[in-house]
Amino acid sequence: MRVLIFCMLFAVGCGHKKQPLPPPSFPVQLTTVEQKDVPIYLEALGHVDPIISVALRSRIEGNLTGVFFKQGQEVKKDDLLFTIDPKPYEAALKGARGTFEQYTANLSLALEKVKRFKSLVQEEFYSQIDYETLQSSYAANLALVTQAEAQVESALINLDYCWIYAPIDGMMSILDVDYGNLVGNDQSQQLATLNQISPIYVTFSVPEIRLPDIQKYQRQCRLKTLAAYEDFTGETFEGALEIVNNQVDPDTGMIKLRAVFENTSRELWPGQFVRTRLVLTTQARALVIPYTAIQMTGSGPVAFVAQDNMTVERRALVLGARQDDKVVVLEGLKAGESIVLEGQLNLTPGARIYTPGKT
Repeated sequence: MRVLIFCMLFAVGCGHKKQPLPPPSFPVQLTTVEQKDVPIYLEALGHVDPIISVALRSRIEGNLTGVFFKQGQEVKKDDLLFTIDPKPYEAALKGARGTFEQYTANLSLALEKVKRFKSLVQEEFYSQIDYETLQSSYAANLALVTQAEAQVESALINLDYCWIYAPIDGMMSILDVDYGNLVGNDQSQQLATLNQISPIYVTFSVPEIRLPDIQKYQRQCRLKTLAAYEDFTGETFEGALEIVNNQVDPDTGMIKLRAVFENTSRELWPGQFVRTRLVLTTQARALVIPYTAIQMTGSGPVAFVAQDNMTVERRALVLGARQDDKVVVLEGLKAGESIVLEGQLNLTPGARIYTPGKT
């Protein structure tokens, strides 16, 4: 009886073999390999500089009697900006003109004497020595007239300095000296600053190792330069590379560049710091993937490519330029392929995957 029960139990156990567990499947998020034209650029921090900045100062001493603009106002070339009390310089001009007229009258008299006594000397009715004295007097008076004429011109120049005009189109700064104050010809005393706003420069520096690339592409065309306040996901402004400095800074190994922007809407402001991108060229039909899809290994960057049967293949990649949160792939992928964007941590070649929320 015991033998019979044992045989029955053995037969039941043999009829229910344990089934093998299916291989694990890992949740992932997928993305597609894009193909598009990609700009190749150099990025740097830049600052905005006026093309022309004029420190307005007085060439003469006097009271500031007029301010003919509002602080922060845009002005045109030759607009009147300041006046300095002209009365002392008008008086000086009158005095200089009076002296000039006096010396001119003396010169006329000296010239008349030279002409009148010339014939008498020839006929020996007048001594040669006295005639030479008359000639000397004429020359002295001529010199005085020349000197007085120069004084008149100097007085006119000083009088003209009483009116200060805008030398360029630009925007006025906050006043450094208020109306009514005494200003002088001291070059350290500044009345205001006039900055050209449109067009305007953006100055930035890049490592000297990139100079050959800049020169190479600059020979082909004028290089586009972009500027943005913080990053390039928002508003950007377009200009063009204008100047490559004539030397590399030996202390930093950087080369200074300047781009010019039309700035017609006054988006860029002197002294402002901005992000810049110098666009060297455009790589046509480049393959682009998010940078987070890449896994770094001891043999280089790799990505997991999703197969039709929902398994993955690991591919070695050759990467190109990085563009914000994306990177150009030179070798290893094809356009339209699906790659794992998130969930790579537990994956190995051939691992099964699924995307949550999809069946």
